[in-house]
Order: sequence, then C-alpha cells, then structure tokens
Amino acid sequence: MSRRYGNAQTIGSNVTQNTYFMTKQIGDGFLAVLADGTIDSVTGAYAAILACETVAKGFVSSEDAAGQLELQFARAAALLNERLYKGRQPRVSLLAACFVGNRMFYRNVGDLSLVSYHGGGLTVDREGAGQLDVKGVTTLLCSQGVWQALAEIDIEKLLSGRGHPYQKAQNIIEAVNRRNLKNQRSALAVIVA
Repeated sequence: MSRRYGNAQTIGSNVTQNTYFMTKQIGDGFLAVLADGTIDSVTGAYAAILACETVAKGFVSSEDAAGQLELQFARAAALLNERLYKGRQPRVSLLAACFVGNRMFYRNVGDLSLVSYHGGGLTVDREGAGQLDVKGVTTLLCSQGVWQALAEIDIEKLLSGRGHPYQKAQNIIEAVNRRNLKNQRSALAVIVA
C-alpha cells in the first residue's frame, strides 16, 4: 500500500532549529519519525537528529511494528544518555508511527502530538503507545509549536479537503507563521494519508 506524505517546518523565534524528522519505506510499511530537542540549543538540535536517525535506521522490518518501536525507542534513549546527557534526564520528545496496511502502530514520548483526522473531527494522542485503524484517515505528526499557534478547529480545517499531504503541511506552517507570535517555538508538521 503506497502512502502519500508531506512535511513543512518553521524555526519560529528560535535561534536553532531543534525539530527533525525522517520518513522511510519499509517493505510494505511506511515509517515516520519526529523529534523535538525541546530547547533552543545545538544540543537540542543534535538530540532530535540522533533520536530520529537511531529509530529510522534500526527499524528494518514492519513485522512486529510495536515491538520494533519499543526496541528502537530504548536504543535512542540509551544513545542520548551516553552521548549527550551523561546520566541527566534527556530533554527530547520523540514520536514514531509505522503504517502497515490499514493499521498504524505508534509510540510517543514527550510533547509531540499524533492527530488523526477522519472527516468527522480530530483525535489527538499524546504520550503513549498503541495501534489505530487508519483506513480513510489523514494522520498528522506535529511538534508543540503547531499547537502553540493554532487551535484544534484550525488544524481540523487545514487537514480537511482533498489536497496532497505536502500542501496541507505547507498550509499548516503558513498558518503558524501568520500568527506571528512573539515567542513562537519551532513548528514541524508531517502528514501521512
């Protein structure tokens, strides 16, 4: 099953871009990974990159997607602790979703959001793990900077319609930028349909 996806991001008023994402085709599955370094620093940016790359590179099969996500999140946490945080609590949020057929397996730690738009409204999942039926659903993985600027009704409107996920992601980030908030965090939107 082929997936259509798109992404967009803005640095907001930050000095350093501290959000990062990766997508990967895995056999008949599709993986999307999003991380937010949560602090405006080079360390936060590096943490986001390291977390995404660890999960994406280690995820080699869509079989047992839930188990794969758990394993790769543990590997990412260990690497972050070893290379950056040296025993301190890591300050990175990480969200990954693996799409296999009409199912999506996900794991989310931190301040990122997994949003499902099914034509009749939004479902928002924060922190946790599970699986969802995604037949006919548009899925948004996004950073806290999106929610800082936009209300749920705004996001629902931007996800509705027949446009390509890339254009929808661009529209979300344009709407974030139009709000012109003084302390706007970096915002990242990845949409899979």
